[in-house]
Amino acid sequence: MIPRKLANCSKLQRLDLSRNRFTGTIPVELGKLVSLEILLLSDNSLNGSVPSSLGELERLTELQLGGNAFTGPIPVELGQLMALQMALNLSYNSLSGTIPPELGNLRMLEFLYFDNNKLEGAIPNSFSELSSLIVCNLSYNSLVGPVPRIHPFENMDSTNFLGNAGLCGFRMRPCENSQVPSNAKKSTNADEAALREERIVTFSCAIVGAVGLFLIGAICWSLKRQFFINGTGIPPEDRFRISGLSAPLFFTKQKITYQELIKGTCNFSENAVIGRGACGTVFKAVLSDGAIIAVKRLKSQGEGSNMDRSFRTEISTLGNVRHRNIVKLFGFCSYRDSNFILYEYMANGSLGEILHGSGKDDTIPALDWDARYRIALGAAEGLRYLHTDCKPKVVHRDIKSNNILLDEEMEAHVGDFGLAKLIDLSNNSKTMSAVAGSYGYIAPEYAFTMKVTEKCDIYSFGVVLLELVTGQSPIQPLEKGGDLVNLVRRVMLDHDPESPTASGLFDARLDLKSKSTIEEMFLVLKIALFCTSESPTDRPSMREVLCMLIDARVLDSSNPDMLLSSPNTSDSTLEEGQDEEDASLKGNMKR
Repeated sequence: MIPRKLANCSKLQRLDLSRNRFTGTIPVELGKLVSLEILLLSDNSLNGSVPSSLGELERLTELQLGGNAFTGPIPVELGQLMALQMALNLSYNSLSGTIPPELGNLRMLEFLYFDNNKLEGAIPNSFSELSSLIVCNLSYNSLVGPVPRIHPFENMDSTNFLGNAGLCGFRMRPCENSQVPSNAKKSTNADEAALREERIVTFSCAIVGAVGLFLIGAICWSLKRQFFINGTGIPPEDRFRISGLSAPLFFTKQKITYQELIKGTCNFSENAVIGRGACGTVFKAVLSDGAIIAVKRLKSQGEGSNMDRSFRTEISTLGNVRHRNIVKLFGFCSYRDSNFILYEYMANGSLGEILHGSGKDDTIPALDWDARYRIALGAAEGLRYLHTDCKPKVVHRDIKSNNILLDEEMEAHVGDFGLAKLIDLSNNSKTMSAVAGSYGYIAPEYAFTMKVTEKCDIYSFGVVLLELVTGQSPIQPLEKGGDLVNLVRRVMLDHDPESPTASGLFDARLDLKSKSTIEEMFLVLKIALFCTSESPTDRPSMREVLCMLIDARVLDSSNPDMLLSSPNTSDSTLEEGQDEEDASLKGNMKR
């Protein structure tokens, strides 16, 4: 059971007990944690009702209660969580009753999951006030009535409402007059008109498919090579693919022509190149309305189906990922021998460019330690999301400083999923077909196992942390060990591991006169060495890495060894086995 004494941790900001075997109810006393910002209790065996006292957590930005056995109604008090932004997840429970209209007050909320419950009644019209909503999954309940024709639902897929036999309208079956309230008939008429229009489009697509590739080519030519970024479902086999996302776009332009991309990138000139990766070249495109996007061109000509498979993998992955520390995908299409992916543009380029001086923009100042720490924290947040909260879970496979992009505020965004593969956790084997990672970042076990797990990403992220601390490249001369991990371990063996400043490991561009900076860098160095342990079983999870990075800044400077304890926040007690874990980490430090 969840200890009631947790309520005594009055300054607690993050509580993650998810993916354990907790039983019993949520203690009502948790409502006293007034400083709490993140509460993750999903995937346990908790039961009873969701306590109304959670509505008192006024600083809460994320509430994850999915995958339990909660019963009873959704507390109306949850409508008081005005700071809730990241997610409200009550999916896969046995909640009943109606959806409280008070939830319309959550105007900052981006992700709402109520699917797979026993909810009844209508979808509240107050949901029209959820102006920030990206995903609203209400599938597999017992909801009835018309789906409101409101702005938050406009770009959502109808799969968010499946499994509710009583729902009608909005790309579903038409509503009968008896099902439509008088104040909703106008909206339902619009739904029916949209449904008729979609049937016409579907019928037309079937005819076009029967004619064959020649007619498709003629139609594409007649469309003047235009492609659209939208939520339509045109078959992916078309030579000229027009594809998009079901989630709302963080982008105002709904229609882009191929000619506009040509113009915006100066015919994909070298001057417009802002990055190169294993799967393609990235260009900066300035569109006619002044908007700036990143266009990744993946050439498939002469490369068989492998590049096409890589393209589809990247799209299926990125299209479902929404997190502030993950690069956003705006849209995609295929034209002739090229695949195009349209991304959010990152004004400050990549971390690797800034750290190692390969960027084109010399006006970007060198990163001080505070900026580096925040970049490490942001990248860790993004990877933690991919490993634990993304469904299906994602192993990035190519974590490196050049794939950590920086926006105008120097906030980190994890990008380039060109080699990402989706992992089905129901399978024990995680064998991958393509080479995973970049030289200097590849975990040692990959050379003989050819298998990729989350621990390979952990190793690569540890190398990035070493780059942030030392300022050095991941690839080193053979006489220095060949890579940054070996270099650091050699230096640590030759010098006092408790005095890294004497070894010259720390980046000389930083303010090494600041005691607090030195202490934080030392702790992050320890985390990096923990992440790059030779054995994958000795490496922490990404959730643990994130917790250690947070602790590195808040720990009492007089006792930095506190960080050496395992930050396994998914257990109700953190003391058990602490000595053994401390010894293990200290052993890793001295290799």
